[in-house]
Amino acid sequence: MIIFRIFIFLLSCLFLIAGLTTVFSPDVNNIFLPIEVNDQATSILLRPFGGFVAAIGYLSMRFLYSSSKVQVGTIVLYIVLVMILAKLLSFFYDGYTNFSFATFIIAIIFALSLFFVQKSRKNQISDQNFLN
Repeated sequence: MIIFRIFIFLLSCLFLIAGLTTVFSPDVNNIFLPIEVNDQATSILLRPFGGFVAAIGYLSMRFLYSSSKVQVGTIVLYIVLVMILAKLLSFFYDGYTNFSFATFIIAIIFALSLFFVQKSRKNQISDQNFLN
């Protein structure tokens, strides 16, 4: 079992480093990408993907060291929030297109929807526990 934990830990660290490097570096090209990015559209696409990779690294690390049961909605919300942060940095570093701005707005609406539904479920669960 320990070998699997070590494997998850090492890959989680690699995902975090690769994702955060892609998100926060001014140039998307780095040692973690197997392609050379030369155009704005590809940069705009890859930076949020780096956010996704960083979120997966964080969540898998959290999985190793947490005994609490995290709901699926919360996991998806973490991933979307990190991708939104990456999209904001993409606007700063790469500029924006109409498509990138539209996907940013959709991601914001999606994150807010996830947040409110998750909050509603928590309130329902706490109300049910109170009644029992």
